[in-house]
Amino acid sequence: MFQQAHLNEIVVFIAVAEHGSFTKAAASLNSTKSGAGKAVKKLEEELGLKLFNRTTRSIRLTEEGKIFLDAAKHALETINEARLLLHARKDEPAGRLRINLPIGIGRNIVSALKGFTQLHPKVTVEVSLSDSLEDAIKGEWDVVVRIGELEDSSFIAKTLCGSRRILCASPEYLSQKGKPKNLEELREHDALVFRAPTGKVRAWSFRENDDSITEFSPSPLAIFRDGRTLIDAVVAGMGIAQVYDTALGSSIQTGEVIELFPEKVVPGPPVSALIPSGRAMPAKTRVFIEFLKKELS
Repeated sequence: MFQQAHLNEIVVFIAVAEHGSFTKAAASLNSTKSGAGKAVKKLEEELGLKLFNRTTRSIRLTEEGKIFLDAAKHALETINEARLLLHARKDEPAGRLRINLPIGIGRNIVSALKGFTQLHPKVTVEVSLSDSLEDAIKGEWDVVVRIGELEDSSFIAKTLCGSRRILCASPEYLSQKGKPKNLEELREHDALVFRAPTGKVRAWSFRENDDSITEFSPSPLAIFRDGRTLIDAVVAGMGIAQVYDTALGSSIQTGEVIELFPEKVVPGPPVSALIPSGRAMPAKTRVFIEFLKKELS
């Protein structure tokens, strides 16, 4: 059947038809006369048609050969146009960009996407927010952003920035409950904690004067399964929480929340962009990762 013919055989056929000679066609393709003859013969066998009338002195296309030549040349032109288009897309960001973001920092990134799409109007972003590791691994994403390490050989990690664990509360909450003076007083406050996708409730971490790390597991008033809702609860004055600074965005600068015990801040895990391994990075992905680095820094 025709669809089983190799592209190389079609290229040889076109060269033979245009040169009117197996010898000249082979020379133009840096091949041999016998190789060109075998390629055309195989193509004829696959088509079940004779493409050339051969004599000792000349070679001429059959009627079927003329029809196939027009179609083959048109097909190759279409393929070459597609190759040129793809080469252009390597340099110019274009096409659909599928992005999976963690819920905590995702909304901050989404709020900045307008600037990205204005810079790259030929890129269409398709965004999903999820803290699920399963969504990250199994989904067909161009870019997955996660806080922490994701050990999966199907992804290549590009570090975007570091993170810090910030203990914070809203001005409203602190005006009602008072500002804790030391870590021990945290036991008297309303604690909001995060349950990670692994199912483990995340303890609060603090750096001591000797640089050792102390973990504190408060008795929670509420447990949240996504970082954004946890931050919303803090802003609403529900209690005290420890969250990543990358998820807080500008909340501290705007005064929505107040940082507690800044001298005891512990570095958090890196924020990484995960891209599928085993493929070249298209321009749309490259410029988006550059955009993320700028925004998250």
